[in-house]
Amino acid sequence: MKVLITGGASWVKIDEVRIITNVFTGKTALLLAQEAKKRGLHTTLIINPHCISKFPKGIRIIPFKYFQDLKDKVVSELKKNTYQLIIHACAVSDYVLKKPFKGKIPSKRKELVLKLFPAPKIVKIIRRLAKNSFVVQFKLEIEDEGIVDKAFRSLKENGTDLVVANSLESIKLGYKAFIIDKRKNIKKITSKKEILPAILNSLPK
Repeated sequence: MKVLITGGASWVKIDEVRIITNVFTGKTALLLAQEAKKRGLHTTLIINPHCISKFPKGIRIIPFKYFQDLKDKVVSELKKNTYQLIIHACAVSDYVLKKPFKGKIPSKRKELVLKLFPAPKIVKIIRRLAKNSFVVQFKLEIEDEGIVDKAFRSLKENGTDLVVANSLESIKLGYKAFIIDKRKNIKKITSKKEILPAILNSLPK
């Protein structure tokens, strides 16, 4: 079976030296790729390598940094190759600048106002280009309250097959996530190593 995994933060360019980003490292996606490789799956990982010092052998790596770079590489990969399983674990920017500033913005400016616009949803692009793939998305919230309903609503909106939902609240206390399918069946896990087995168990038999 061929599996495609996305991971890491997607950067939004402000100017030639400044970016908007988030705190996520891509280490969960890397762990998923390593676990997939151990199970003999043909694994491709599209990842921002900024926080990763070393990649294991046997995993095909496609690096990206910026949002547009991620979008272009996902589209290119899905037009060239077919995957039975796609795990979209990337921490994607929700907003982008239409046009980054040229050069470097002078630091002496007293005020800088950035106008941001909603970014295209990568998960919807994946679903459109990979109609026959089993697509897993990740959903992060601030707290656990209402997380299952919010995650299930996102799954329905995006047309994905499975959602892995967790909160910043639970990350601070130790790992916990909810895995929810299209019938709203819920599996609670307490370790990142449980994610891939739970996903594989959810695949159509």
